[in-house]
Amino acid sequence: MVKEYGYEYDAALNERIWNETEGKVTTEKLWGAHCLRSGRDALKAIAREYEPSIVMLPALACDSMVFPFVQYGHKVEYYRLKPDYTIDLDSFDLKGEKILFLYMDYFGRKVISDDDLNKLKAKGNVVLIEDRTHNLIWNRTSNMTPDYSIASLRKWIPIPDGGLLWGNISKTLTADNTFSEIRLRAQGMRHDYLACGDEKIKTEYRKIFSTVSDIMANDDPCAMSAYSYELVKQTDWNSIRLTRRTNARTLTSILQTSPYVKLIQNETDQSDLYVAFIVSQRDEIQKRLSSIGIFNTIIWPLTEEQKQVCQLAKFTEENMLAAPCDQRYTEDDMKYIGAEIVRVITDVNR
Repeated sequence: MVKEYGYEYDAALNERIWNETEGKVTTEKLWGAHCLRSGRDALKAIAREYEPSIVMLPALACDSMVFPFVQYGHKVEYYRLKPDYTIDLDSFDLKGEKILFLYMDYFGRKVISDDDLNKLKAKGNVVLIEDRTHNLIWNRTSNMTPDYSIASLRKWIPIPDGGLLWGNISKTLTADNTFSEIRLRAQGMRHDYLACGDEKIKTEYRKIFSTVSDIMANDDPCAMSAYSYELVKQTDWNSIRLTRRTNARTLTSILQTSPYVKLIQNETDQSDLYVAFIVSQRDEIQKRLSSIGIFNTIIWPLTEEQKQVCQLAKFTEENMLAAPCDQRYTEDDMKYIGAEIVRVITDVNR
């Protein structure tokens, strides 16, 4: 058996659910939200509700947040973040035409107050879009209800597809399970690899994971597969919260012992999607950790425009790693990867 930490989820096929759902998508809602194939599809569904407008995004945003708006003819502009990841409200002016304004809390850090959100909404021309991906399974820290909230569900549990959208949409979602079925096959291959260690299987599933999102490049927003929907319904979310909380606390306490580590989220229980941290010589550290089976995510490859707009975005892209703390792992696993991360960082910085 191979032991790796991080990277994509593995999953054995649930044959009972598969036999009941093969080829189907869901039209049901989950927690009051529309169920879509991905967070990217949720943004597409919002983007096509509006005539081409100005879309304001944080400069620290991945391309899957940008492309849905570009696809539907919107003009994307970026705003700055302050060193504490809060929104620099002086970096933009929302006067004039219709504005779609997207914001997100980074790893549990609240980026904008309810008062400021209400002031933006009071302008009358602003549509507020909240990305809840980083704190999806925790209570919202805001009492202000935006026009839309979205989240990528598949980042939290081993489902092949899944995104959520709270808010009204007038157009129907397409039904195409190609993306879901290909990812499901790759998850099964990863499951087999971890059991047997066959490197040929690893090469094949890594290629699939790295290219399968291309399927979503230019098509219309798609509904979540019925297979994923049924898996979500049977998920024990309380157990996941408990495991992630314990793992994040353990890992955070270890990383805090290193003088070379700066945690982005100092407190757990507010996100726990990953444990994100800042280090110098990030690429070398990531390379060494990957060689021993500890995969730390780099979430935001940015464009030059984004890095020019916001120095914090540039700094984060160049120096951030995100360590796994999810429910696949035990507290002992966290102690191991925490110690190894600290050891490797210390060696690189000597």
